[in-house]
Amino acid sequence: MSSIRHSISLVACCFALGSEVSAAAFINLGFDTPVFPDWVPPRIPGPPFASSPGEWVRPGWNTGPQTQSAVGYNYSQRFSGWASLLDRDFRDAHFGSNARVPVVGNYSLGIWPLSLTVTGGVYDPYVLWQTGDIPADARSLQFLHQGPLNHGDDLQVFVGGELRSLVALPDVPTGDPEIPFFRYLAVDVSPFAGQTVELRFEFRSRGYDDFGDFPRLPGQPNAQSHILDDLSFSPLPVVPEPATWALLGLGAAALGWVTRRRS
Repeated sequence: MSSIRHSISLVACCFALGSEVSAAAFINLGFDTPVFPDWVPPRIPGPPFASSPGEWVRPGWNTGPQTQSAVGYNYSQRFSGWASLLDRDFRDAHFGSNARVPVVGNYSLGIWPLSLTVTGGVYDPYVLWQTGDIPADARSLQFLHQGPLNHGDDLQVFVGGELRSLVALPDVPTGDPEIPFFRYLAVDVSPFAGQTVELRFEFRSRGYDDFGDFPRLPGQPNAQSHILDDLSFSPLPVVPEPATWALLGLGAAALGWVTRRRS
């Protein structure tokens, strides 16, 4: 009997160890540690080219499943289901805006979803996902986002397969006149704290893409890209208490002052 108990305990111990090994923290949440293929030069000033879906957002992230998904590192925009790692030298020249994009750290991720509809009039999303551990003390996931939010599903965030509501956080001043504010969103992850789950982003664009072959609909806006960066889990709730907002405001003001001093 004692040998049976010992065997059961050993199996249980191995199972526990296996569970710990299979679980891991989310990584590369700022897209600052990409794995570039060896043959790619440091910078590509010309037109971009395709890679395997999700190749350059690894480690951590996956993209797909549509075959249009690809990620490159370039200074030229892609449309219809492409994405690219962007740095501070990138300029968003689509429709003549020629504006810088927000970047925290080395890179942000620019996404140009398909602007065409698929079967049933549904817009095909660009999908980005990663599986990992939600920290035990996490109550929210916060991230920088620039892009269309004109419709309910331009950006959708799923945690553990559940669609989470988006909450706009106060803008963060940068002290940079070209990009005076960084805009952040948050979702509630408290029900999943301490669990291993899939984090999934779905990006859509309902705008008119002048690179497509379809006519512009009445009142249809131009196609827009999404910028995603600086994801972080926070012990703060999605809607902090007023005292917390006051502290955040002081921190944002200090960030703007430091940025201006550095410039």
